[in-house]
Amino acid sequence: LTLSKEDKDELLNAYPQSNQLIKKLSGANEFLSGLERWCLWISNKQLDLALSIPPIRKRIENTKIFRESGGEVARGIANRPHQFRYTHSAKESLIIVPIVSSERREYIPIGFLPNDTIVLSSAAVLYDPEPYIFAIISSKIHMLWVRLTAGRLENRLRYLSALCYNTFPFPNISQKQKEDITELVFAILDEREKHSQKTLAQLYDPDKMPEGLRKAHHALDIAIEKCYRTKPFESDEERLEYLFKMYEEMTCKQA
Repeated sequence: LTLSKEDKDELLNAYPQSNQLIKKLSGANEFLSGLERWCLWISNKQLDLALSIPPIRKRIENTKIFRESGGEVARGIANRPHQFRYTHSAKESLIIVPIVSSERREYIPIGFLPNDTIVLSSAAVLYDPEPYIFAIISSKIHMLWVRLTAGRLENRLRYLSALCYNTFPFPNISQKQKEDITELVFAILDEREKHSQKTLAQLYDPDKMPEGLRKAHHALDIAIEKCYRTKPFESDEERLEYLFKMYEEMTCKQA
């Protein structure tokens, strides 16, 4: 059900009506390296249209054959070969988080994508989040937590939502704080846009990160840490000590 750019263009040239069945596809590699991939995204209501287009019908048939000869999970969804295993989608926007990221990066590059983007399993995704959430998981203090809790693929960080995101202690903040932090999120996005000719992988190379982007992240780091306390942290050890105290309180309440 996945399409290269060439596949997509060829299909649209021959069958313009297939446009409503095609969505952009993004995983970690596509997002970080600026690669284009597409997919067939077919609802049950659109199945008759899809089957009326010969190359799409052939892809659906091939998907059914592939799944029927696969493992238990694949066989379980062989009765709907026109669809991906998961059919989640956003109403307005989503945040994509590459699951595997270089341990050299100061920050995991994350980003907003439009609601018609389908995210592959190589990335974690938050559907229709409030913008300030971007700030929290882009922050230095969150990255410290990630380096302790993440899995590893060789030496690279493997961001797992159950270990990194769900466990991260963060205080309740006011609407005004959320709005102020959101402005700093937009500042980071603006700095990225100034270097739109570069991929995110290039922008977040610690040796090549543009100074404006680095300063925007630093301003965000300060604002996020003020959500915890007004007194600045003096070291990463102090930050982690504070987080673990919050985590202990959080888990005690849950228990």
